[in-house]
Amino acid sequence: MLNPNRKKVLFLITKSNWGGAQRYVYDLATRLNKEQFEVVVALGGSGELAQMLEHAGIRVIQLKTLVRDISLKREWQFVMELSRILRNERPDILHVNSSKAGGVGTFLGRLHRVPKVIFTAHGWAFNEDRPGWQKIIIYFLHWLTVMFSHRTIAVSKALLAQLNLPGIEKKAKVLYLGRTIGAMYDKTEARENILNIVKLSEKSTPGELWLGSIAELHPIKRQLVLLSSVKQLLDAGHKFKFFLIGEGTERTKLENFILENKLGQNVFLVGAINEAARFLKAFDIFALTSKSEAYGYVAHEAGLAGRAVVVTNAGGLPEIVDDNETGLIVPVDDTEAITRALQRLIDDPTLRSKFGQALQEKMQTRSLTKMVEATEALYTLN
Repeated sequence: MLNPNRKKVLFLITKSNWGGAQRYVYDLATRLNKEQFEVVVALGGSGELAQMLEHAGIRVIQLKTLVRDISLKREWQFVMELSRILRNERPDILHVNSSKAGGVGTFLGRLHRVPKVIFTAHGWAFNEDRPGWQKIIIYFLHWLTVMFSHRTIAVSKALLAQLNLPGIEKKAKVLYLGRTIGAMYDKTEARENILNIVKLSEKSTPGELWLGSIAELHPIKRQLVLLSSVKQLLDAGHKFKFFLIGEGTERTKLENFILENKLGQNVFLVGAINEAARFLKAFDIFALTSKSEAYGYVAHEAGLAGRAVVVTNAGGLPEIVDDNETGLIVPVDDTEAITRALQRLIDDPTLRSKFGQALQEKMQTRSLTKMVEATEALYTLN
């Protein structure tokens, strides 16, 4: 019989598609101690996160007015809908995630006297490419979100440092994300599955070199910069295949780049794959060349898979990868530096193995159990 005195945790997140913030909510919602906590998740949409939570037996409240796009009418409707939920649910802990849900949620949580309001910062919207005046307004709104929370969790030290305003250090705590990947495909099976997805009839030959990346096809991920480096390496005579797993608004631009540069025999857009981390062992080298990363879940996952990685000096990525110890770090938007780093790993299989093993050992210390326990401690801290 469940403890009648357990605390109710209401998670709030803007979108129900599957991304880093959604995985975080799912991992916490499904792994919190059921003897201590009752879990409810309120979210916008009926996407993969909602479906997976319901399948796991977690009660889900779909917010009809919670969407990413902003309009005054819709915002007011969201405020009223969330207020009604807070009155009905009377949570002991309101744990808000993402910028929009965070801003409105922390304010309403305080207004409705929720005993503890926790905000997890998965990234700052002012890091996106947008006009300067918008960045200033968003910067201030993020600061207000942190100040309205009782405690803020930052997923990296870099993320916390970017919001350098008075009072932040007393409110915020860095808790690194934990990750556990289910049964991974071995190298051969992962490659066969990827080849089937991209409809290549040829088989992967023993010793063939594969490079890969997993990310939303979005301008901030800088995949065109990465493909420029891939082109340079292929033009220089290096032999390998490159696979980009993910979907998004940049697909047409990337397809055009591949077509215009006649890379179709070596470079492939795989599209979105459910639980893509299970395929990471297909790659000998993994690259993530983002302009901004709050943490870098997929680099963490590549480490768990024992892959050699090249990442940019962006956000939390240097807190995952130690340059020249567990991988290689390059400047953002520096095609030549990316090319040199990839070439170094292409030419040195011993170094690839060394980096992959070192990163795997480091990432295994950031367990999901440790993340959940640290979060539970924040919930119960007076």
